[in-house]
This record gives sequence, C-alpha cells and structure tokens, in this order.
Amino acid sequence: MAETTINTGQGPASEGDSEGVMTLREHLVELRKRLTIAAIAVGIASFTLWPFKDAVFELMASPLPQGVGLQQIAPTEAFFTFIKLSMIAGVGFASPIVMYEILAFVAPGLYENEKKWLYISIPAISIMFIIGALFAWFVVLRFTMGFLTTFTPDFISTELTLDNHVTFVAKLLVAVGLVFETPFIVFLLAKLRIIKSSTLSRFRRYAIVVIVIIAAIITPTPDPFTQMTVAIPMYLLYEIGVLMARVAAPDVEPEPEEEAEEPTE
Repeated sequence: MAETTINTGQGPASEGDSEGVMTLREHLVELRKRLTIAAIAVGIASFTLWPFKDAVFELMASPLPQGVGLQQIAPTEAFFTFIKLSMIAGVGFASPIVMYEILAFVAPGLYENEKKWLYISIPAISIMFIIGALFAWFVVLRFTMGFLTTFTPDFISTELTLDNHVTFVAKLLVAVGLVFETPFIVFLLAKLRIIKSSTLSRFRRYAIVVIVIIAAIITPTPDPFTQMTVAIPMYLLYEIGVLMARVAAPDVEPEPEEEAEEPTE
C-alpha cells in the first residue's frame, strides 16, 4: 500500500514531481519537533518569572483604585494564580520562537510571494498586539476597574480575590491586543486573496454591530463611556483594515465590453 505523501515544495506539486514531497509520517514527525521546541521555549520563559513573583503581584495590583486590595481565600490560590501568570507571560516572552516554529512548519507549502508577505506581516501583527495590550493596561483597565470597584457604597469594603483579578486582567489584555491586530491581519488575508476590500465595505454595518457587542463583552460594565473607549478604536482599526486591504489587493473592476461600431453607410 502506497504511503500518503504531502507536498512541502513551492506551491502545488506537478504530476510526477517527487521533489519537496514528504510522507504523512514525516510530516507528523516534523510537527512534533516544532511543537516540542515551542513548548520548551514557553517552559523556560515561564520559569524565569519565579524569582520575581513579588514584583509581578505588585504590578498586577497597580491598576486597582486606592482603597481596593487583593485577598487570598484559599491556601493554594496565590500559588496556582502565579503559575497561570507565569505561563501567560511565558507565551508572550517566547512568542518569537513559537512564531518561528509555526512559520518554519507551514512555509514550505507556500509560494515565494506568500512567504514574503507572511514574514513581513508577522512582526507588524506582534507589534500591534503589544500596542493593544498597552492601551488596555493604561486606558481601558483603569476606566473599567475604577467603575466596577467604586460602584458599591462607601460602607461596603471592596476586596478582590487574587485569582479573579488576574484572570480578568489577563483576558482584557489578550482581547484588546488581538483586536489591535485587525488591520495587519486583514492586510495579510487580502494579500493572500482570501478576502476582498469590497466585501469588507459591504459588511460595514454588520461590523459595527459586532464591534459594539465585542466591546460590551470586553468591558463588562454598563458605563457607555468605558465601552466607547474600546468600541471607537475597534471601528477605526476596522476602517484602517479596509484601506490596507485595498492597498494590498485592489479590486479589479471588470472592463466594460466595447460596443460594436455600427457600419457607416
């Protein structure tokens, strides 16, 4: 029985062309190798945070308004919360290696022009994620925590559990960071001819509704001002993505058929 083969050459393999073709077993071995290297990099990056646990907890408490503290309600809460934090930070610190391993695995099956735009877009996408996370940390998180923690009357003390606070902050940073990647992801998808700028323009009204819903989920507070601090940048990023899609792959309008010239008498 013939062994299944998978093309890893430049684009689709032509009939009878065996160069750049890997068996399914070889493909799975290569995938295991790439995932193992990525996992080791994340593990090493995560363990480097252990000596700095006090500074990390102090940093996580810094967005809280004055008079609001953190508490541990279970003996193991701080321990497992720090494991969660270190793994999240480890993924962030090791992301260049993880991204390289992913690209090294998928790149052999791409055309040269697709590889070029992929390599160009990945650093830009990473930078936009960092900018989005910083925006969430210095703007969105301050408004959200300020509203939620001061909503109760003065005679009710506010003490947040460590695990819930860290989970809330991590989800917010990741969500806003991913949203800020939108323009360059759209650019890459348009360059690879997966989406069109005209399609994005047609669905603009639906995109606005989706953006408002996502903003409400990211900032779980009835305060419309806080929600708008997320929704407005998201909409601007969507419009930037539409413009970048037009630059990446302008929609080609079908040329009108030339009218047949009437014979002159």
